[in-house]
Amino acid sequence: MIENFDDGMLQNMVGQAVRKTPLNSFRRFDTCDVDEAREIVARHFCSHRLERLSARDGFDACQNRVGGQHVSLNYIRYGADVVIEPGELSDFFLVQVPIAGTAQIENGCQSVFSTPGMASILNPDRYTSMRWHAGCEQVLLQIDRTYMQAVAARMTGMPVHEVRFKPDFNLASPEGLAWARTFRGIVAAAEDGSAFQSSDQFRQRHLEEGLIASLLTAQPNTVSPLLKRDGRSTPPAIFRRALSMISDRFADDISLLDICTYAGTTPRNLQLIFKREVDCSPIQYLHQSRLNFARHLLLSGNGNQSIAEVADNSGHRHFGRFSVAYKRQFGETPRDTLRSRQFG
Repeated sequence: MIENFDDGMLQNMVGQAVRKTPLNSFRRFDTCDVDEAREIVARHFCSHRLERLSARDGFDACQNRVGGQHVSLNYIRYGADVVIEPGELSDFFLVQVPIAGTAQIENGCQSVFSTPGMASILNPDRYTSMRWHAGCEQVLLQIDRTYMQAVAARMTGMPVHEVRFKPDFNLASPEGLAWARTFRGIVAAAEDGSAFQSSDQFRQRHLEEGLIASLLTAQPNTVSPLLKRDGRSTPPAIFRRALSMISDRFADDISLLDICTYAGTTPRNLQLIFKREVDCSPIQYLHQSRLNFARHLLLSGNGNQSIAEVADNSGHRHFGRFSVAYKRQFGETPRDTLRSRQFG
């Protein structure tokens, strides 16, 4: 009978009864069985190892999940101290945003101690292992790998070799705070039914594209060198045509006159437009595009391209001049970048 409980016990029971988790309406499972939790989570993500580290911890696993066109939102907890080892995710990126507790994340050669102020981004082509400590709860954003690459290519207007993020995502930074606000808004929209369950497919695509685009802008990644573009938001058509040709053919042997012919103007006028829009000449902009693409290839490569091949594939025909220009621009040699494994 209730009168036999003290006030503290009663309040605790009531609190547990009314507590809502994020995405609460989209419950997939609630279990105290490790094998059941592993099997259901694997259906939505990938096969993985899941083990308790202490029999004294109360294993209390739960997953809420709602899927969109190319992304899904998830809430997961395990209650206990657990090891999770999925290996390579292969087909998707996973952004993990803790809302309680801590976790230790290993993705490739990078390590992240994740807290409510430090999210983690798992790159699909890097081996992942994790330890979620007891009390850890996270909201996860799962992003299709092919779609991520497609959005990155559209943003840059250039071919994208591989997208790979710096795994530690500081949500206290200005960029991290802005992205987290966007993410919370989309989770709230899913909870109130205005996103993910809505029949408005155009709005859903807009939400997903915007969330991924803001992630690519907010967090350092292998595409970052290709996103550093200046210029006004509504540049003249001549300038846009010139940029389009440079983006499409930067690796070819093109001249100022080639660009002018495509843009439909004279060399003098194009020089003046570029000076006004980006404070450099068209050829300087072309050289910068080549260097940025070379850096992208070096940061995203797995050692399958030599530096000479990177130079050639980015439009540099003279290896020595490429190395000098690269170091002048980025403060390190191409070999330094290749060895740094910033996103490894």
